Amino acid sequence: METFPVSVPDKLRDTSRIFDTTIDPLVRLRIIEAGEFEDIACEWASGYLTQFDNYKSVAQIGGSKDSGRDIVAYLDDSMQKFDIFQCKRYKDPLSPSVYMSEFGKLCYYTMIGKYNKPRKYFIVASNGIGQDLRDLVEHPTKINKELIDTWGKYCAGKRKILSSGLPLSPELKTYIQDFDFSIVAEIAPVTLLEQFAKTGWYKYHFGGGLKKRPKVDKPQEELEADELRMKYVDQLLQVYSNEENMPIKDIDNLKTKRNLHSHFKRQRECFHNSQALKRFARDELINDDIYDSVKNQVFHGVISTCETKHESDLKRVDETISRSQILPISSSELGAINVMEKSGICHELVNDGEMNWIYDNTQD
Repeated sequence: METFPVSVPDKLRDTSRIFDTTIDPLVRLRIIEAGEFEDIACEWASGYLTQFDNYKSVAQIGGSKDSGRDIVAYLDDSMQKFDIFQCKRYKDPLSPSVYMSEFGKLCYYTMIGKYNKPRKYFIVASNGIGQDLRDLVEHPTKINKELIDTWGKYCAGKRKILSSGLPLSPELKTYIQDFDFSIVAEIAPVTLLEQFAKTGWYKYHFGGGLKKRPKVDKPQEELEADELRMKYVDQLLQVYSNEENMPIKDIDNLKTKRNLHSHFKRQRECFHNSQALKRFARDELINDDIYDSVKNQVFHGVISTCETKHESDLKRVDETISRSQILPISSSELGAINVMEKSGICHELVNDGEMNWIYDNTQD
């Protein structure tokens, strides 16, 4: 048995389902392929259990030797207290005949000390649990008797629990009789979907589209220390210094130049809009791939204008920004990119060193 961090992809896969509304999510969950259901379970564990259920960490138990534990969510750093999430993808609701061997694994492996008894044991099934299994879960003392009575049929044989088979020994029978099955509960399909919908992964499997992009407030007057250290701010101050032919070293100096200070405030507002777009794309689309594609389009649309010889550095800024604003840039995921976002991306490109507002105009 091996323990792995819950495996989730760090790159976008097929985005064609993002805006799909043709299949109800519950229906799609019932018919989903086994490999995709495993992806959903891992993404749900990583994106929901660790973020919203306050587990310290979540791990995936590898392969056929999982000992009845697909996903383990640890309650503290000791890794001795945990909840188990056993995930099953079946075309029909789970029945006792399908699930009894999982209860057998839980009893056997905790009896021999392979792992501690969990605080809670959750069944997570693509089609939920059937009425007969629900009756057992709702009346947990029935599980003890049912497991003992059907051990020979569902648990004792080869490769049911052990490859060599596992007869019901007196010790194991007593252990099962005393086991507290009240720890067993279900994560119903509708609950799984509700929880999964709080993660960034949901839309890739079940569609529904992106959230509406939030309104971006104007930035506060005072710059935070991090923004003061940004390259785009430093270069704009140099641009204004060159325009006035005098040093303008900080924002307080700049405030004495009304027009230039207004110009700076507009650039900041645009930069904050581009960063809000970046955060939105990352939150909704897992990583920066889509945003980076938009940013790359802006770069190629403005770099020639930026690198052209201008009569002043301020003229370079204004011409480059103006050029960005007329670029017809959009993406199927984010929609049209507005003029403030495109303008702000120019300043981000300066931050990243991909272009500059200051050039030596004396050079040919």
